[in-house]
Amino acid sequence: MKRATGQEQIRVWRPKGLPGLEMRSGVAVRAPYPRHWHEEYQLCLIQAGGGELLYRGVHHETPPTSLFIVHPGEVHANQTETGCSFRSIYVTPELVREAVAGVSSPEQSLPFFPNPLIFDPEIIALYQRVHLSQVPALEQESALHEMLTRLVIRHAEGKYPPRALGREHQAVRRVRDYIIESHARNISLKELSQLVHLSGFHLTRVFAKEIGMPPHAFQTQVRVARAKQLLTSGMSLASVAATTGFADQSHFIRHFKRLMKITPGEYLKTARTFNTKTELAG
Repeated sequence: MKRATGQEQIRVWRPKGLPGLEMRSGVAVRAPYPRHWHEEYQLCLIQAGGGELLYRGVHHETPPTSLFIVHPGEVHANQTETGCSFRSIYVTPELVREAVAGVSSPEQSLPFFPNPLIFDPEIIALYQRVHLSQVPALEQESALHEMLTRLVIRHAEGKYPPRALGREHQAVRRVRDYIIESHARNISLKELSQLVHLSGFHLTRVFAKEIGMPPHAFQTQVRVARAKQLLTSGMSLASVAATTGFADQSHFIRHFKRLMKITPGEYLKTARTFNTKTELAG
């Protein structure tokens, strides 16, 4: 097992745009956590080292890349022999209840997860996006909502049948137009939800159902489309990134290449070559 090396560090913070969450990160943590409990759901991704979780009378090994979840009010303890690096998220029951209401019947009870260890690559990938503070607010909120939704549907005890989607065409159209108009701003899912009076969980579902992608992915598509226009007008990469709302130039290049399969520089060279050939042919 890979040992978590380095000096022990623990950070705690509450993300500004995500009410109902507390986040923690630990590096090379060796001191055991004695028996304790939380008012929130605790989710913890083990990044290196690994250890053991004592939960509901059972000892669970928590190896690297495992995500464990502890229910509110459940007494548990953690220990490690090799040192452990982790990322934790504490989610209020109210936020989890909102997630359930957004995808299933609002009358459903708080979900319980009988197996505390989660090895679901899609959920873990979403979890990591939630924990990264440098991603845009809309992407971080959408990742949180999608993560909680999948966690409940795939891993909670009992059945949470998806709630039927209504005819929210007008709401989706309004949100789509708002994203296009405000694509350069760091808009939040809460802002979009208030615009059409739908919960963030429900809005994400109906938008993805009708448009084919969640709001944050649509925003990125709009930004890249606008960036193509600005690039061919002669604007620099740094200015294009700032004008279209990307966090920085590297963030812009990464998303541009992911969607276009070529870098902005390669795209600009190709566009200029095409335009030159077109002019000569004319």
